[in-house]
Amino acid sequence: MKLIYNRSSKLTSPCIAAVVLALMLTFHTGCSTPLVKALSDINIFTDAEELQFGKAYVAEHEKKVKLYTDPVVVNYINALGQSLVPHSKRSNIRYTFKVVDKKGVNAYAVPGGFIYIHLDLIRMAKTESELAFVLGHEIGHIVGRHSMKRLTKVYGIEIIKRIILDEESSEAEKLIAEILAAGLLFRYSRDNERESDFYGVQNIYDAGISPEGATDFFKTLQNLQKREPSTLEKLISTHPVHNERITNVRSHIKNLPPKSGLRRDTSDFRTIKRRLGH
Repeated sequence: MKLIYNRSSKLTSPCIAAVVLALMLTFHTGCSTPLVKALSDINIFTDAEELQFGKAYVAEHEKKVKLYTDPVVVNYINALGQSLVPHSKRSNIRYTFKVVDKKGVNAYAVPGGFIYIHLDLIRMAKTESELAFVLGHEIGHIVGRHSMKRLTKVYGIEIIKRIILDEESSEAEKLIAEILAAGLLFRYSRDNERESDFYGVQNIYDAGISPEGATDFFKTLQNLQKREPSTLEKLISTHPVHNERITNVRSHIKNLPPKSGLRRDTSDFRTIKRRLGH
């Protein structure tokens, strides 16, 4: 069930009441009924509104992080990410891939197509297919509109009111700061992670990259977690590695039709690894 409001459309009072009631049910019921499950898939944002929010969020976010600027590494990550976009399930928006110069293995997606990856994750990846899966997984969060659906769930009534009244709210910056501080965009459910894993595997396979990069990445992640758990603290808190996820990924890979020429690694990836001292 998707609920999308467009500024050019009109909502009647009964419709508004129904939306508000539905969101209130989502907030206040703990039962897992089909209705509540369907409500978790509500998205009231158009692509343009999602991009507007994403730009505002990124403007604040990039005041707090240091971006890595080595053009060789940055261009490689962007090229790898862009090679996946045409094969994704949401290729009608523009994507931006950036590298964050910060300790800790992490990657995350901001609504509107903004994807960030930490240097340490690039260093950790053993093959290009592993790295591609990470980018494909993050694209999957954009495809699934997971963060926007969460915002709808948490701020739905307030946002609906603003959209209906077409107000230029002075509270917008405070709202962005609140969302940024609370990390609300990246509190994904197991269903979100499962869906993004599915999209990531399918995405790299369709792009001609070995989907085994997904299982290889999880193995690498688990090994690093045993050796250096603190290194993965941020990533595990936002993208927990459950055995179920690994089982699901393997099952999906097994069901993919045979395809020749799938690449696992490249000389470009090796060049980047050497450049980063790995």
